[in-house]
Amino acid sequence: MTARHLVIGLDGADLDLVRALGPARLPSLFALMERGAFAHLESVQPPATLPNWTTFLTGTDPGAHGVFDFTTRTGYQVRFTAGTVREAPTVAGRLDRLGLACACIGFPATWPPERLDHGVFVSGWDAPVAFEADRSFVWPDALYDRIVERFGTPRFDDVDEFDADAPGWHARLPEALAARAGRKADLAEWLLKERAWDLFAVYFGESDTASHYLWSLHDPGSPRHPAGTDARTRGGLARVYAALDAAVGRLVDAGGGDRVEVTVVSDHGSGGSSDKVLYLNRALAEAGLCALREGSATGRLFTAAKEIALTRLPPRLRERVFRAAGSALPGLLESRVRFGAVDMDRTVAFSDELNYFPAVHLNVRGREPRGVVAPSATAAVRREVERALRAIRDPWTGAPVVAEVWPREELFRGPHVGRAPDLLLELRLDGGYSYSLMPTGGAPAGTGPWRRLGPEEHLGRKGRSLPGSHRPRGLFVAAGPAVARTGEIDARIADATATLLARMGVAVPHGAAGRVLWEILEDTGAGDLRSLPEAPATRAAARADEGRVVARLRALGYVD
Repeated sequence: MTARHLVIGLDGADLDLVRALGPARLPSLFALMERGAFAHLESVQPPATLPNWTTFLTGTDPGAHGVFDFTTRTGYQVRFTAGTVREAPTVAGRLDRLGLACACIGFPATWPPERLDHGVFVSGWDAPVAFEADRSFVWPDALYDRIVERFGTPRFDDVDEFDADAPGWHARLPEALAARAGRKADLAEWLLKERAWDLFAVYFGESDTASHYLWSLHDPGSPRHPAGTDARTRGGLARVYAALDAAVGRLVDAGGGDRVEVTVVSDHGSGGSSDKVLYLNRALAEAGLCALREGSATGRLFTAAKEIALTRLPPRLRERVFRAAGSALPGLLESRVRFGAVDMDRTVAFSDELNYFPAVHLNVRGREPRGVVAPSATAAVRREVERALRAIRDPWTGAPVVAEVWPREELFRGPHVGRAPDLLLELRLDGGYSYSLMPTGGAPAGTGPWRRLGPEEHLGRKGRSLPGSHRPRGLFVAAGPAVARTGEIDARIADATATLLARMGVAVPHGAAGRVLWEILEDTGAGDLRSLPEAPATRAAARADEGRVVARLRALGYVD
């Protein structure tokens, strides 16, 4: 059978890297770009996985859908919630109410699956089982049994990213990711042949994993590039992209070739990391805005406990332990790692120090348990914090580090803006490479706001600084009968959703965050656009199952 509209999500795929690898290595992507339109797609802030895929899948702003991170903070505690706090239905769910046949396969932050009347829904990596997926992440239930019968028990991850210190791990990674991409393409191709689909959307995360771990091996200019890296090792990232390109080609052919409307989209771009580490709470402390418990072993103790849980236990046992513990233990550990070194009774502003989400919270009286900032002083304190942030300098070059400071109200619109940190930051690049944020609580004793990684830390591991980082612009490609041969354009991730709907003959609903890219479209019959039905918010009824979400999130691990 075929698909009228095929959406392929490539997590972290980067247009600059696609161009550098070239059409000989990536013939399928370049063929689509040549006959359609493409963009250095702008992410929503932060350029992280969950807020951006949720924006694409719903077409709404994070202030409307409510997903900013894989945790939710209340006071000085965080809970692992992933997409269970999503307040908006996916586009697939709303198209289903029009009677359209939709498939949504593998996208993050979609557990539990939406129960489509006319299609199928398979949740992504926030589903409740960490390594082998059970039927709770597949709709309809019977599809799970058919998948197991044909392909075996579904696995979300066959490379243990907490084991990246093991000898030969990085050498094995490219082929493992390429094989996994091939298996996903097998499943998607099988489902594509099941019936005629109005919309078929499938997600591949291998480009993101490869970029995080293989960038410094690929890039000889990286400050974290190991000396003596051979040609095959340098080519690992390219081999993963080539495998994904082959998957794109297979699915386009299975979906109908030149007749299918194709959208390729990434949630953010990727690039290399510097070997310089910034402890943002220590920088705030130097400015007199954050009080630290100097000499306290609390942060290091909880960091060590988290490290033991994630690296010493075998993956299956790790999942069982954290599933049995529910959401309380992982949330407690993560909260103490982030905030255990901060004396909140004397703190004006503090950060989670998340590498993928540079941000600062104000310690507001009446909002935070031990807040010290009077609500009436919030605006003045924000300005003071912004001045302090803009004054941070790289001690080796003297260059300013913070490029932008945004109050959350400047970036987001909607009823859930309050879930965002008070201030979001964009850090400058250090000679083309991202500064690394790490938690103050786990810093070596006596460390100031800055340190440099040792050579033994350059290749990183999940939960530590990784050699590849997110970038705020990713990849968008559109091709098909409705798309003119346009070349490069400017676009944001929500525009990709709005344009997909227009290509499907569906009007963009009121409150959508994006605009239709009419400049790339041929005649779409815009006068006959159908309206999407109103749909209730679909926050999953999984709040009682947060412990299961924690297990699926690999018990604290998605921190880079």
